[in-house]
Amino acid sequence: MRRFDARVAVRRALEELGFYVTLKPHDMVVPVCQRSKDIVEPLLKPQWFVNCKDMAKRAISKVEEGDLKIIPKTFEKTWYSWLDDCRDWCISRQLWWGHRIPAYKVTVKGVPTDDLDGRSWVSAHSEEEARTKAAARFNVDPSSLSLSQDPDVLDTWFSSGIFPFSVFGWPDESVDLRAFYPGSLLETGHDILFFWVARMVMMGLELMGDLPFNEVFLHPMIRDAQGIKMSKSLGNVVDPLDVVNGISLKELHDKIDNGYLQEKELIRAREGQKRLYPNGIPECGTDALRFALCSYLTQARDLNLDVLRVEGYRKFCNKMWNASKFALMQLGNDYKPPPADIIRTPGGLGTESELDKWILHRASVAISETNEGFRNYMFQQCTTAIYSFWLYDLCDVYLESTKRIFYKGEEKEQAAARSTLYTCLDIGLRLIHPFMPYISEELWQRLPRRTENDPPSLVVSRYPEDSVWMNENIEENMKFVKNIIHTTRSVKDSYLDSKAKPEVYMKTQEKALLQPYLSCMQDLIGCSQLNIDREPPVGTAVGTVGNRCEVHVLVKGLVDPQQEIQRLSNKRDNAEKIMSQLSEKMDKYTDKVPESVRQANTEKLAALKGEVETIDAAIENFKKLIL
Repeated sequence: MRRFDARVAVRRALEELGFYVTLKPHDMVVPVCQRSKDIVEPLLKPQWFVNCKDMAKRAISKVEEGDLKIIPKTFEKTWYSWLDDCRDWCISRQLWWGHRIPAYKVTVKGVPTDDLDGRSWVSAHSEEEARTKAAARFNVDPSSLSLSQDPDVLDTWFSSGIFPFSVFGWPDESVDLRAFYPGSLLETGHDILFFWVARMVMMGLELMGDLPFNEVFLHPMIRDAQGIKMSKSLGNVVDPLDVVNGISLKELHDKIDNGYLQEKELIRAREGQKRLYPNGIPECGTDALRFALCSYLTQARDLNLDVLRVEGYRKFCNKMWNASKFALMQLGNDYKPPPADIIRTPGGLGTESELDKWILHRASVAISETNEGFRNYMFQQCTTAIYSFWLYDLCDVYLESTKRIFYKGEEKEQAAARSTLYTCLDIGLRLIHPFMPYISEELWQRLPRRTENDPPSLVVSRYPEDSVWMNENIEENMKFVKNIIHTTRSVKDSYLDSKAKPEVYMKTQEKALLQPYLSCMQDLIGCSQLNIDREPPVGTAVGTVGNRCEVHVLVKGLVDPQQEIQRLSNKRDNAEKIMSQLSEKMDKYTDKVPESVRQANTEKLAALKGEVETIDAAIENFKKLIL
């Protein structure tokens, strides 16, 4: 009898017995099914439970003893919190699909039974096995028994818990089971650490006698760009296929219109989509989406996915494509790369320039940082290292600097540049392949092979592991060179149009260090001449790189001297203010101030004094322009 009918029947019974007093309204929360609009009625019925206390203790000890490693380690606290007080686990579910519970209710002819009596139930792999067990238990002939299997199915997490070994044919001792159990690593979301991971561990220890895996890597939960949990009713759900293929705002609206949202939720969802994606979602491709998701992995709890960032990595794919296209043009159709053992020796071809050695060093740094990131499951470190190598080192510096060599250089220079460029492309594509498999494979297939025995695909190629070109001295030198380039471009952009190519003069004691990089510096600065041993003329704007170098950009006739004098005077006042504060701080040193801090402040003060002197000289130069 449904409760609505029961309510009327009870009232009539009370009236007939004379116990009925009155009827009053009573406010309460009535659960309603969102889809069918039926009122949800609780129904008590017998359920199957699993005692987890002993299994939970073993699962805890495996983490405490280090046999099971949870990454990030912060989630060990969650592990202990769930398992320290692990209650009995209800595994009965009233669904139409799932693994049916292998429990059979036994009825003996002429004997009443009770569903709650444990003796009335037997568990077995089949009805035949259950009948045999029941006959032995009740000591009767099997033909006198009636069996009915429980209609409930197992909890989804129970079925998932036996996944690591059930897929290999368990409980049969199959070849696959012996070969592939246990595994090594599980990767999943932290929200199901207990519901799935702990259940797999407990089941594996209980039924197989061994852990199903030794490491668990937990990724963060994906939220929208504002950090709000994705919800269909909010309209902020991002379908990966929509990011890969692109979708218009109208098509986004159509997808939710064809769903099951109520009118009020539908209006809110459409407004959310219009706010988040006013122009729809641009086509980004699979590689860009994969790379973006991995670049977010910082071992945090949440990942705020911004589609604009994914679009940025699509543009990065275009950059890789164009850089590879340019490189292949310079290599030529008949290019044959030198043997790998020659390239990997410290001397290489013996004709590499300082710039060649630097880019090979940067490749080594990328290899080292990427492999360290993989070992520590810090995938953001991997993507950052690879992205920086491709964009900031290979494209922005090396390719721009080698154009002069490919067009006007000597044969030996070109041969060394081609060999270096090929090596960097090969390494760069191998490094990025796990994150961008499609574009990397497409580009790598276009590269010539060193030998006929080279692997046919990146999928089966060896991942770069060692760093044979490490050179910290060249790294420091190039850092100084790039600082000069950055300072000079900043000075140039402050006074002149971006297309202007002024003369540049450098005053420095590091002439020998900078000499091998002058062509590179001239190309990257964008100047007509780069002079390192000539006195700057009147009418230059000045920039400083610490106290090691002064850069003078000729701006005579292109700027207003009065305005520049005022700007430089303000800059000088600011530098003197910082010097005064620093000197006052240094005068109050105590014994507790470390020597490293004293030394750093002394160097900073010296650099500021040098900057003030340079500014004074620049002011004098502009005063001469007025006269």
